[in-house]
Amino acid sequence: MPTLGEELRRKREERGITLAEISESTRIGTRFLKAIETDNFSTLPGGIFTRSFIRAYAKQVGMNEDEAINLYQQQVTGPTDEPQQETSQSVQSSKPDPPKPKASPPPEPKARRFEPVAYRQTTTRTSWPTIVIGAGILLFVIVIVLGIVKQLNRATNEPAAAPPVAQKPDAAKAAPTQSTPTAQADSSSPPPAAQSGEPLVVKLEAATGDAWIRYQVDDAKPTTLVLKQGQTTDIPPAQSQVTLNLGNRTTLKMKINNRDANFPADTPKFSSKVIISRDNLQSYLQ
Repeated sequence: MPTLGEELRRKREERGITLAEISESTRIGTRFLKAIETDNFSTLPGGIFTRSFIRAYAKQVGMNEDEAINLYQQQVTGPTDEPQQETSQSVQSSKPDPPKPKASPPPEPKARRFEPVAYRQTTTRTSWPTIVIGAGILLFVIVIVLGIVKQLNRATNEPAAAPPVAQKPDAAKAAPTQSTPTAQADSSSPPPAAQSGEPLVVKLEAATGDAWIRYQVDDAKPTTLVLKQGQTTDIPPAQSQVTLNLGNRTTLKMKINNRDANFPADTPKFSSKVIISRDNLQSYLQ
């Protein structure tokens, strides 16, 4: 029986279609199309993206999409041993039941013998649920105490506000009042980019479709998720950089520190990787 990749390649060659033409129509990279034809499914993004790629390929070459998905599932999961189990069960059920032994008459009741009962004093043991609950309460109290201590330290480390300086009447009359236009200009300008010491906060929104995202904040462990259309996610603040691996960036909208941001023009549409840092931040905010 031919595999999914062999069947798709055969139908494509019968129609005289090239991989480049299918890539242009489906917006799927030729690297992923070649992986499907060679049954190398580990190269694909996985999950709903792999199934959507297979459906789009099958539609272009005139193959039934459900049949293509069934072939893919069979190749991934492999055959099961259910028929063998059913056969063994049927063989066991065909064997005749062994004869039941005859019931023996009940024994005669013996005379009860009363003996003095010795009461043993047992030591009580603390159960595991009690230990876990006690440890949880203790941990909760420690967290509250640490939070209070942190707030007290922050209050003591903050410098006291300087008292207002009384302005002399003559100086107040002589000073020109030109602060209002400057304040209005500052209020209308967009918020500044990340300054030294300020974290980078990236927010992503799946505006026009589902999106596969894998992000890494500084040197932390990478996190993978799928955003459904209309959903948003706030990536944890980063001190140095944020690394993004995107399955389909054309469906995403991005904000950096509450400012609208755009991907650079040379960023690939599919299976793209971008790094946002303080050095290249302005290229995303232009």
